[in-house]
Amino acid sequence: DKKDWQTRFPADLHPSGYDIIRTWAYYLMVRHLALFDQKPYKSCLINGMVLGTDGRMMHRHWGNYVAAPEVLDKYGADAARQWAATGGATGSDIPFRWPDVEYAWRFLIKLWNATRFASLHLQDYTPTKKEVKLELIDRWLLSKLDRVTQKATEALDDCQFNIATEEARNFTWHELCDRYIEAIKHRLYKPETYGEEKRKAAQYTLYTAIYRTLQLLAPVSPHITEEIYQLMYAEDKKHKSIHISPWPTPQKIDEEAEKYGDLLVAVIGEIRREKSEKRLPLNTSIKKLTIYAGSKKSADILEQTAEDIAGTCKTEKIEILPKKGEGREVQGYTNVHYTADY
Repeated sequence: DKKDWQTRFPADLHPSGYDIIRTWAYYLMVRHLALFDQKPYKSCLINGMVLGTDGRMMHRHWGNYVAAPEVLDKYGADAARQWAATGGATGSDIPFRWPDVEYAWRFLIKLWNATRFASLHLQDYTPTKKEVKLELIDRWLLSKLDRVTQKATEALDDCQFNIATEEARNFTWHELCDRYIEAIKHRLYKPETYGEEKRKAAQYTLYTAIYRTLQLLAPVSPHITEEIYQLMYAEDKKHKSIHISPWPTPQKIDEEAEKYGDLLVAVIGEIRREKSEKRLPLNTSIKKLTIYAGSKKSADILEQTAEDIAGTCKTEKIEILPKKGEGREVQGYTNVHYTADY
């Protein structure tokens, strides 16, 4: 007779371990059918066990357990939740490994530092619904974001928490932080050189991508995503919490932007990799960069993005040729080579 009974019963989901399927999960079903002539839950999610470092189920008697407060005190709740979500497929046993929790903790630091950097460059940014002229690298990131949104949503719908978390985490760490942010710093720092319009495009993309990323990560890392949301988005988005914001819907995926953007990102990445191998600072100036694109099509793409290549790689002079040539091969593109004079 309680007023909220019909809204909460039956439950959408009943989490259960495989060790109590024939007991608790079964008894719930039998008793509710007998008492109410109705199922107590619409679906049952079967979880595995947490295994100790010896491969056996954690148990106080065996002394192979790690107490939760020990993990939380060292790395925090969000890192522990990430380990639990990514430790294995739903229904399988999950081995506890300290390196996995530490990896999650390092990811959270990466996320915090990236959003802190972004917030400094978004202080004068006002969100707008007006169409913004985006560069190729901007469209590349937003399309990648739509793709990962689609994959993460499908995975969550199927209770594949490990896939959803890894998709969001890999996008954040590699596409957003390692590639995109590094490739737009010159536009953010020097609008007098590259133009205010291009800076606005980078700000729009950064603002949009971080908000969506926080939404994708929120179910597994609720504390840090809420903190960042309150600092960066609450005033504009008007939701009391990120956890009650509408789940994002992927837009149209731009296959062409992703294909051409992958080439641009590969070239920039190879040049930065060469500097690291030579133990040169990434801001070391390149006097002349010659790129042998291997085809007119690739040359046209790189010519359109030459400013981003030069700005990111600190190049004084850049030449892009549509022919094959000597030099260092760009990983993943056997026909594309370059030479750099320092």
